[in-house]
Amino acid sequence: MPLISIDIEDLEKLIGKRLSMDEIVEYITTLKGEYEGIEEGHIIYEATHDRPDLFSCEGLARSIRGLAEIELGLPSFKVENSDVSVIVDNVYYRPYIACAIIRNVVLNEEAVRQIMQLQEKLHMTYCRNRRKASIGVYDFDTIRPPIRYYLKNRDEVKFRPLEWEREATAKEILTKHPKGVEYGKIIAEYKEVPLLIDSNGQVLSMPPIINSEETKVTENTRNIFIDVTGTDDRLVNDILKIMVSNVAERSVEKSIMKVSIQYGTIRKTTPNMSIEEIKVERRYINENIGLDLSIDEIEHFLLMMRYGIAYKDNESIIVRIPPYRIDVLHPIDLVEDVAMAYGYNRLEPILPTDHYTIGKAHPLEVFTRTIREIMCGLGFQEVASYMLTNKEVQTKFMKLENYNRIVELENPISDRFTVVRFWLIPDLLMSISQSRGSGYPIEIFEVGDVAWIDEEEENRTGEERRLAAAIASTETTLVDGLVKLNALIRTLGLKVSYSEQRHNSFIEGRCGSILVNGIEVGIIGEIHPEVLSNFDISVPVVAFEISLNKLLEIYRRIS
Repeated sequence: MPLISIDIEDLEKLIGKRLSMDEIVEYITTLKGEYEGIEEGHIIYEATHDRPDLFSCEGLARSIRGLAEIELGLPSFKVENSDVSVIVDNVYYRPYIACAIIRNVVLNEEAVRQIMQLQEKLHMTYCRNRRKASIGVYDFDTIRPPIRYYLKNRDEVKFRPLEWEREATAKEILTKHPKGVEYGKIIAEYKEVPLLIDSNGQVLSMPPIINSEETKVTENTRNIFIDVTGTDDRLVNDILKIMVSNVAERSVEKSIMKVSIQYGTIRKTTPNMSIEEIKVERRYINENIGLDLSIDEIEHFLLMMRYGIAYKDNESIIVRIPPYRIDVLHPIDLVEDVAMAYGYNRLEPILPTDHYTIGKAHPLEVFTRTIREIMCGLGFQEVASYMLTNKEVQTKFMKLENYNRIVELENPISDRFTVVRFWLIPDLLMSISQSRGSGYPIEIFEVGDVAWIDEEEENRTGEERRLAAAIASTETTLVDGLVKLNALIRTLGLKVSYSEQRHNSFIEGRCGSILVNGIEVGIIGEIHPEVLSNFDISVPVVAFEISLNKLLEIYRRIS
């Protein structure tokens, strides 16, 4: 979430009322912001990504005027047509543009800073670091319409960029100017760069990189021209609505002038400040919040959140949405704002009277934690590996070339991750191989999920939680594994026994099935020398692997 810095005096001036710090922090919190602190008279807060209108002081002040009931309902803007036009050529890789003029603004140093802050925070978030859209803000009185938006060969471009004392070529701007270095890659592959120029040939900007110094906004600016250019027509227009709505808060009459945009024979005017309407039911609001608000109470809370009301009856209300609230897409968004105006801290949590559930850890997860604690107590160190692995490691390295129940990926992105593991011991052997330089003995374990093809299951896949452990040293024998495994099972209060088993991955005669209370749950044995060679392991290894799902079932029967 973007960090916003606002001047307290500027905020109070825009609100029209002095506020205590506690009140300001409470309002910020109500609007889902997070107060971060105060620095030299500036409040720092985090604004949520879904409220871009709160990325500057003007939007925050407008919202607080509603919450403080200083000014209720839909904000009023004076929107008029102008005779200013923008002629758009084929700017094929950033084809969309929307523009507006804000008349009679009253600015000071802080006001200019807030406008620039809004511009940059929108660039960082919605505009995707200027890739999808970029914003230009200019002193309109330095411009002579009509304005042209077109492409020009970069070798022919020359103007004085913002904060520079001399003219520069496009190449110099892209390689030496800080903004060119930061954002130049967006247009680096193109021989032609976008330009905005006026009727005198003066360059306004080279989107999405930099504006010209001659047209920059200062404290003396009285009329502001704003453009948004980009690759997404809807986003371009949404960003313009936010910019003009906030900057217009600095205007004497909140005066917004529309600009004519001409795409060949197609002409449209921007910004589109039309008011959309959403119908919401009283019952829907109350069911979602858990209250029993009357329609009049709902209306009042919506007015506090700066909505307008087009119609209401006892059961429903038609809400008018401010043009800058681009986050409002569904009735549930209105429910959230009603709850915010009511006050989340006033909501009392209660259990439902009919159907409800109370969350708790799954028994298998609780049991898994217990197993981990026991294994650590037995001197093992836990390792973790990916559930996706390599087919050769799971089969060929383990002398199981004929295993045919492995779950394979149809389109793997890497040769390292082509299958879902069906057992854990190969991963432990890989860990031992990679750690052999650290010396022996190595005693490690892993708890994780495995999967295999099972045609009887609904999704044709069986899966379970497993525990695997391995001991590697120059003197390791099967007895070492049996001692550790016996200690684990007996700690759980269960009985363990073994029966001889043959398995290609283990030495014949030194491998057996693990039976807990008479039920087979896994396998233990000394790893076959050929398998150890495949993993480049030069010492004996004993390993075991058991199903925790089966072990839990047995454990719960006696508990």
